[in-house]
Amino acid sequence: MDALACLMTRRTATRLVEPGPTTEQLAVLLGAATTAPDHKMLRPWRFVVVRGDARATLAGAIAAAAQAVGTLPEPVVRKAAGKATRSPALIAVVAARVESKVPVAEQDASAAAAAQNICLAAHALGLASAWKSVPLPDSAQVRAAFGLADGEELVGWVELGTQAQAAPLPPRPAVPLDRVAAELAVDGTLRPVAAAVPDQVATTAGAVQPVGSARSGPVG
Repeated sequence: MDALACLMTRRTATRLVEPGPTTEQLAVLLGAATTAPDHKMLRPWRFVVVRGDARATLAGAIAAAAQAVGTLPEPVVRKAAGKATRSPALIAVVAARVESKVPVAEQDASAAAAAQNICLAAHALGLASAWKSVPLPDSAQVRAAFGLADGEELVGWVELGTQAQAAPLPPRPAVPLDRVAAELAVDGTLRPVAAAVPDQVATTAGAVQPVGSARSGPVG
């Protein structure tokens, strides 16, 4: 799969099952994450892999956090905890901000780009993924589970596995470019860009069937 086809066919997995990523594939995904755009090479991110029986450990931390709220019904507590085990593996992405002249917003954007790189790399490897929000991310229990220091925040986690055949991916409707993109003209006005994806781009993307990866949750 070439890079453009990977970009154009990346999708969010709707249901993830075994097999999950191998240790070697996880290394590739993490390596891809570290190539995200990074102003001044601050590396304002880090990653936590959760798989196997460790998923139950994470589920326990989430359940404890939900119970500590004191007002959540038991089904809500179970649902929150279950998010830790709904995929064979996950990679949590932490915005590990660095003291620098580089604005925090730029550092967090780099962390978000790292998460997107994980999704793209997963798709290129034939894996499926979904970028999700973390349940109760500001709770002491969840922060402790991921070893968050002061100033660090969870961007989300990327769930990884294989897209279940019983839950095929729905088609993604094309976004009219003239509704979301404009070009600045010499006279200072903004003019809509071309309303369609160029034929050669659409043809390249259409040649590859999406496996299922990408963003979901807070983060769409």
